Amino acid sequence: MLLLCTLFFAFCTSTECAKILGIFHIPGRSHHQAGSTLMKILAEKGHDVTIVATIPETNPPKNYKQVLLTGIYDKMQEDFKKENFFETEMPPLIAPIFFGMKMTSMVEDTFNHTNFQKLMKSGEKFDVVIMEEFNAAPIKYVAHHFKAPLVVYNAIDANEWVNPYQGNPDSPAYATNFYLPYTSSNMSFYQRTMNSLFYVYANLVRVFFTIPYQNRMLHNYYPDAPHLNDMIYNVSLVLLNADPSVHDPLPKVPSMINIGGFHLKKPKALPKDLQELMDNADEGVIYFSMGSNLKSKDIPIEKRKLLLRSFSKLKQTVLWKFEDDDLPDKPNNVITRKWFPQNDVLAHKNVKLFITHGGIFSILEAVYHGVPLLALPVWVEQQINSKKASNDEYAKYIPFKKLEEEIFMSYLKELLRDPKYKENAERRSRILREKPIPAAEAVNYWVEYVIRHKGAPHLRVAALDLAWYQYLLLDVAAVVIGLLVAFIYAVNYCSSILFRKRVHKKQKNS
Repeated sequence: MLLLCTLFFAFCTSTECAKILGIFHIPGRSHHQAGSTLMKILAEKGHDVTIVATIPETNPPKNYKQVLLTGIYDKMQEDFKKENFFETEMPPLIAPIFFGMKMTSMVEDTFNHTNFQKLMKSGEKFDVVIMEEFNAAPIKYVAHHFKAPLVVYNAIDANEWVNPYQGNPDSPAYATNFYLPYTSSNMSFYQRTMNSLFYVYANLVRVFFTIPYQNRMLHNYYPDAPHLNDMIYNVSLVLLNADPSVHDPLPKVPSMINIGGFHLKKPKALPKDLQELMDNADEGVIYFSMGSNLKSKDIPIEKRKLLLRSFSKLKQTVLWKFEDDDLPDKPNNVITRKWFPQNDVLAHKNVKLFITHGGIFSILEAVYHGVPLLALPVWVEQQINSKKASNDEYAKYIPFKKLEEEIFMSYLKELLRDPKYKENAERRSRILREKPIPAAEAVNYWVEYVIRHKGAPHLRVAALDLAWYQYLLLDVAAVVIGLLVAFIYAVNYCSSILFRKRVHKKQKNS
């Protein structure tokens, strides 16, 4: 017992076992995985953590308290059943408005939940609040309510959800918009034009629709809350699920930290039957998963048949994460299960290829283990990830809605036969693995840093204190242009006077 106490207090030195509240309200398994992993990292360091989540965590640490938003995850699953994401496509112009409304609805579900309301009335004290940012600005009120500094987790790289509130530069000349399937490294003139126009449009939607809409919702539940515009900039730190091994380089102010790969763990032993199956796959293994939100069982029948026909032509064993018990016309080399330990599977030496939806967690896991990818992205963010991987030549990609058998087979053969894809994946793996400190350690260090320095206001850039016209240098431009116009006018005026005098003098002499 004495040894346990000694070890516990050894973890808590400079921050004295801080009390940390995490708000991870988005009802998706990948979002929950991110939140629970972040909070477990902090709990393992001895901090007393409380997480607001939609999915219960089995066997959590003793210092890991859960405030469960029961029913919300099930509600989202029912909503998902009504949509066929494999066949529908959202026009980019609608996306900023749709996501603004959809994510605000998720925040409202959180505010309306009895367990969350009990937490807000509990009178507890927290040293820091951590939240996930995805058009979820009203959640920032929680940090204001508990009088604690705020750390934001962003599921992707620096983008329009976090850049304006950190004063981070995001020129549309190279920083791509979340709703457009472009990458920074090779935008054409047309793409830069569209990216610039959409940059203006998305910001107008944010300023004149989303924030006012969210502010009204916030004050329906908390009438005494400050205006949302007075809180959204009060962010001490942003943790970005990004890494230069898989993302284009972008400028970042000191309060924005890359933690891409924080969820990665050492591979565990595979179940015995799966280990034997993969060990005996003489031609290698292809692993196929569409992630946790998209379900392979919902793939349209014609596309499913296309995939099965293609797999039947391969010598490799295909492990397919398929959520139904039965898959008609399944060839002998295809093994389906409702779940595979993905990280452990990708670590096996016989894995030759990972067919994926292009989610960032999946790409990071594949890169970590040096496995080439064939991406079938459905949503825009997945297309961006997949296109970047293709540009770096450790992957090929086909937007799922454009999936055709001939192209699919061609890419399969190329990825399996050309060694450059494996070599490039391994090179990216070395980049991902080489860090001054591991990503998980960085999470703990920077959260503790914010606590130690009382919100770390010294990281705040002066851009946040400027009016919009000052930030854009419009006042400077106006003065410079005004002076230039005045100078030109003065020169022109003086020239005209001199000219008239000369003409008058000539006339007088004549």
